[in-house]
Amino acid sequence: MPIVVICLFLSAAIIPSSLLAQAHPGYEKFRLSATNEAEVLFARGRYEDAIEKLKIALDAEGETSYKFRIMLKSWKALNGLNNAEVFFQNYQDSHKESSHIWYAIGFLNYLNGRYQKAELGFKKSVQLNPENGLAWNNWGVIYSEKKEYEVAIEKVKRAIRADSKQPIFVWNLHKIYEEMGERGRLRNEYKSFLNNDSRQLAWVYGKTLVRVIRQKAFREYSKGYIDNAILGFEDMLKIYQEIGDVTGQVPAFFSLGLLYEEKGNTQKAQDFFSRVLAINPNHIQAREKVKTVN
Repeated sequence: MPIVVICLFLSAAIIPSSLLAQAHPGYEKFRLSATNEAEVLFARGRYEDAIEKLKIALDAEGETSYKFRIMLKSWKALNGLNNAEVFFQNYQDSHKESSHIWYAIGFLNYLNGRYQKAELGFKKSVQLNPENGLAWNNWGVIYSEKKEYEVAIEKVKRAIRADSKQPIFVWNLHKIYEEMGERGRLRNEYKSFLNNDSRQLAWVYGKTLVRVIRQKAFREYSKGYIDNAILGFEDMLKIYQEIGDVTGQVPAFFSLGLLYEEKGNTQKAQDFFSRVLAINPNHIQAREKVKTVN
């Protein structure tokens, strides 16, 4: 696959199109929170720095299960879960009991392969706060790994109800369905939410479906099946339009333009590039493609 297709589509999926399009006046004054800085450090593989930044974030911003999750994943990457044990033992001794702490205890035990203790942690976490989606999700993952799929589905769906803005929960649900051999079940549930006007659930299910379809489309392209790749991107585009994700439509239109261009269908390619510009007139690559033909 041409590098431009991969780089453009993946970067657009990660970075808001407005940031890709132009530098914003006054952006140099923008300050990330300590948690956001830690996320950047974690993504760059600077795990020790991420942990230290999150310790600052705990004091400055308060505790959340998400902060503890990044800390623990950082310690895991450093093969330092023993240090995590010491930290959370001291933290638990010096702080008020909370759903977030019990989530951390559960996740720490999960990472160490102590599933029974992990379950106790997650159970205690949701008892203290039934809306702790991360705890429900990780609890469901344990049951999935034990191949108790119906219990796993129940708990992951409870996570989705608690926080329907987290695509990772629906991704885990997709993986469970896949392990069960029910590949079409996620799409059927997506269509049901769409038909029942459950917009938020349709959105998060749709985003997950797009991720699944994108992976398949890239595989088809890598095998030389351009027509199958086009069908995949057209399917993605349809879902983006159904859930009202205009930002997602931009890279989908552009990728379709590149694919049709490769097939030699210049007119159709130009139509897709023009549709990119109709949404984002500052899209540099699309402007170059249209200018080249004109």
